[in-house]
Amino acid sequence: MAPVILSSDKTSLSVFSGDKKAWPVYLTIGNISKDVRRWVSEHTTILIGYLPVSKLECFQKKTKSVAGYRLFHYVMSLLLCPLVDAGRQGKTMVCADGFVH
Repeated sequence: MAPVILSSDKTSLSVFSGDKKAWPVYLTIGNISKDVRRWVSEHTTILIGYLPVSKLECFQKKTKSVAGYRLFHYVMSLLLCPLVDAGRQGKTMVCADGFVH
C-alpha cells in the first residue's frame, strides 16, 4: 500500500498561440520522504495528464460553475481510471528484492 499524492498548477501551453492554458496533473507516492519529493532532479513525480481550461461560454452564468465542476470530475475520473483498476484488481510488480508480489 502506498498513499497517492496528486498535484496541479495552471500553466501556459504556448506563448505564441494566445491564451492557451492547461492544468498539468502530477502523481507521486506518499512513502517517499518529503525532502526528497521536493527536488525536481530526483524525478519523484510523473505527469499523468492535463486538465482542460475552458471559459465554458456555452453555459449560462448560473450553470457555468456546476458545468466546470462536472468537467473537472469527469476528466479526473478518466485520468485516474488505470489507478482505480489497479487498486481494485491488484497489479503484480517486481520488488527490489527481485521477487514478484
